[in-house]
Amino acid sequence: MKKRRNGKVLSLLLIFALVIGSFGWQSTSLAKPKASTEPPVTVVDWDHELQEMDGFGGSFAFHKGGSIMRLEEPVRSKILDLLFSQENGIGLSIVRNMIGDGGIADWGNEHYDGPTDTILPSPDEYVWEDQEWDKEAFDQYQIWIMNEAKKRGVDTFLSTAWSAPAWMKQNGSVIDNGTAPNKLREDMYQEYADYLASYVEGYKEHFDLDITHISPSNEPDFSGGYSSSLWTPEELNTFVRDFMGPTFEERNIPADIVLGESVGFDEEFALPALNDPITNEYVDVVAAHGYSGLKSGGTEADPDSFTRSQELDKTIWQTEYMNQGEDKQTYEHNTITDGLRYANLIGNIFEDTGVSAYFWWWPAANNGADGSDLIRLVNDGSDQGIAPTENGQYRIFKRFYTFGNYSRFIQPGYQMIEADKHPAEEVMVTAYKDPETDNFTLVAVNNSEQDQEITFDLEGFPGDIEAVVPYRTSASENLEKLDAIETNDNQFSMELRGSSVTTFIPKQFELPALPDMKDVFSTYLAAENDGQSAGLQTMESKAGDKVITNVRDGSYINYTNVNFADGSASGQADKRGILSMNATVAPIAGGTIEVRLDDPENGKVVGTMEVPTNGNPNDWMTVSTMIDTNATDGANGFHDLYLVFTNDNHSNKKMFNVREFQFSDEVVE
Repeated sequence: MKKRRNGKVLSLLLIFALVIGSFGWQSTSLAKPKASTEPPVTVVDWDHELQEMDGFGGSFAFHKGGSIMRLEEPVRSKILDLLFSQENGIGLSIVRNMIGDGGIADWGNEHYDGPTDTILPSPDEYVWEDQEWDKEAFDQYQIWIMNEAKKRGVDTFLSTAWSAPAWMKQNGSVIDNGTAPNKLREDMYQEYADYLASYVEGYKEHFDLDITHISPSNEPDFSGGYSSSLWTPEELNTFVRDFMGPTFEERNIPADIVLGESVGFDEEFALPALNDPITNEYVDVVAAHGYSGLKSGGTEADPDSFTRSQELDKTIWQTEYMNQGEDKQTYEHNTITDGLRYANLIGNIFEDTGVSAYFWWWPAANNGADGSDLIRLVNDGSDQGIAPTENGQYRIFKRFYTFGNYSRFIQPGYQMIEADKHPAEEVMVTAYKDPETDNFTLVAVNNSEQDQEITFDLEGFPGDIEAVVPYRTSASENLEKLDAIETNDNQFSMELRGSSVTTFIPKQFELPALPDMKDVFSTYLAAENDGQSAGLQTMESKAGDKVITNVRDGSYINYTNVNFADGSASGQADKRGILSMNATVAPIAGGTIEVRLDDPENGKVVGTMEVPTNGNPNDWMTVSTMIDTNATDGANGFHDLYLVFTNDNHSNKKMFNVREFQFSDEVVE
């Protein structure tokens, strides 16, 4: 509370002001103190603990593990490490899979996109009671991906039922076939509870897999042409209270019960269970998906979405979300624009609703569009229902890296701690700690296009922190490990790059840099190249950014290990193989930019950009070219990229200045 000045003090101040005026002094300096040049400060409070974090995950339902399993080495292990390894990837710590319903007769196929084998195809016997049971083939893709995740440290496995087996349903189908309600029969509630319990027991006994969490219904508010089943919130309450909960208790099933998982991001489908004192004791996690109910362009949640769950101190998970719709499958939605969207959403829902775990839909998959995945496994375009189509290439999107700015550094058992969330306009900071080791993670999102310096004040942190290591994702960087920053009295400052996500961890816990991989979704800053010919110079433009100058005939810059994948900017079928490149330049004498692969002199020329002559070195413009992406010798797969600068008469004149290069799916006219 502010202290009020008393009348005596105010009178003295008034007399002092009159005296100053009588001498003709100007009071401007008193009324308008000089503006501080100190950067904004975010105070991070070690002792202000919020929710415990359970980690980050994703689903491999509908055979998506098989798309990885079918890859040849070393690509297969590379993808697995990128997903699950904290050392060499983004460290996902939870796998979400589908409890098989055996509905292959109703939809999909057995290898690319379809339902999974059920443990109880008929009321008579479980599959493992059949002497002819093919254990090796049963649910092979999900079991394989869980075992590969286990090898890389994952020990949390959520299994969700999209539908009960068809013979338990009112319509006799795992899908909405229009013949009757797409719902579980009420007389099958106990049978279904036993089925879920036996699933947990069977996967432990026969596959040595510990199913740690189990959900009886995926999206109970959706009914469609793939595995699905409708429930009301009251029906879920009845089922858990009178059947699933008591059955799990009686049979000593170790899996936690997850309830909700509705399309909308709220607790509606768990609310009757939460308000029922009997059911409430059985519900361990309240979960929901993010497909509706988010705000601010999908970057915020309603703080009241889980009010009752928070009152009861329930664990809350967001268990499925991805880009959807045609407008979200475009090239732009694979770039830093999309990456920032998810970085904001993750931090906001942790802060505003107390979420403890965040899941992407398919972390890596072979499918028909880019928006569903963090990593898209490229296919050859043939009919996936006939034979596997993976060709060994893959596309890594910016959201993979901004997701990793959280998932790689916030592991199960961490706690969120209080931080000044918005120390500056368009900057968001969230903080997390590991109480066991005193490790910590700070995530700073700069949504502004301008760089912004921020000071971090680590209040109450144990010991003297000598330095922190930043890992940054921006338009031009992919979880780039930067130089350590020394701290002073547990404070440090850093200029956050415009449109970026930066994660800070203490130097004593630093992780290695990720393997160097560039992609067509990044901006290539000329001044941040991987190598350049002699004579090129770096200067600061009038706009304040660094550019390459002194460009002369034969000069070049290069970028190593660029992943062109299948040579397309957009994964949509009608844009397969369409790739352009744009350069931001300021002409002087003009010339040509040759886009070469692997060698500056003899490498294949896959594109050429003409820069006009006699321009103004302060007037920036864009020049473009289409890129040859043919699979034989074009920009396809991994290559070193060279931008070679030439002119027709081989003169030694200064040709132009260069700021950056970008890929696209169209040429800028």
